[in-house]
Amino acid sequence: MAVKVKKRRDEVVVGALLVVTLVLGLGGTLWIARGGLSRGYAMFAKFPWGAGLKQGQPVLLAGVNIGFVSDVQLVPDGTLLVNMTIKSNYKIPINSTATVEANGIFGDQLIAVTPVRATTEFLPERDTIPTGVSAPGIPDLLAKGDSIAKNVNLLTANLRSEFVDSGGIKQIRGAINDMTRLLTQITTVVTTQSRELTTTQEQVRTLLASVDEGKIDSTLTNVRAASANLEKMSRGLDSTRLQVNALIDKVNNGKGSISLLLNDPTLHTKLVGVSAQLDSLIADIKKNPRKYINLKIF
Repeated sequence: MAVKVKKRRDEVVVGALLVVTLVLGLGGTLWIARGGLSRGYAMFAKFPWGAGLKQGQPVLLAGVNIGFVSDVQLVPDGTLLVNMTIKSNYKIPINSTATVEANGIFGDQLIAVTPVRATTEFLPERDTIPTGVSAPGIPDLLAKGDSIAKNVNLLTANLRSEFVDSGGIKQIRGAINDMTRLLTQITTVVTTQSRELTTTQEQVRTLLASVDEGKIDSTLTNVRAASANLEKMSRGLDSTRLQVNALIDKVNNGKGSISLLLNDPTLHTKLVGVSAQLDSLIADIKKNPRKYINLKIF
């Protein structure tokens, strides 16, 4: 009986030691996660409700763990006042912004402090870090995915209505067939024109090969001779023109018998009188022919 009691007492002691060990392990892990023996200072940030923050979540500066969330207070104006404990060997650049980011795929969160640029100026302790624009979380991505799915469904329905229900696919196939026939006709025309062009080129080559170079030289010689004759004739015509001009100048200047005849006014008057007498004589002959012609037969 004493052996059984002792054995049960040993089992209870072992169980208690295991429980104490587990509690000490969890507590130590949380204590180390919250900074352990390292001393830090407080910084604050404000986020809207629903950020999913809780005590113990890490605080990262440019991807480096610099502290943890020590307290989260719910403010009635719709914000969360977050108290962060920052390790004393880290400073927050003055141009930094704080955002809530996803930490893994199980819905845990962290605070990401992101500097805009490198600087030697830092925020004082117990100051509030400005809030930046957070990256979309899993709920946002799911909502965006639902919106995209709705748009895809709507687009699919419109495509089915336009191309299937209204016969759009059949029209497209008809247009493709018409285009194929047109391309076939164009190919046939191009082939025919290519053959005709080849035949024409061969005929031209044959014609050029049959041309007698001697005849071409003879023709060119005759053309040159004709051109020389034309040039001589042109010079002769120029000489004749000069002589005629000299003769006309002499007549106009009153030199020679012809000029005297042409320029004598009395000769013109006499010629006019003779012409009038001839006209009168002809008129009298027509009027009295017997007066001038006496023709007797037998």
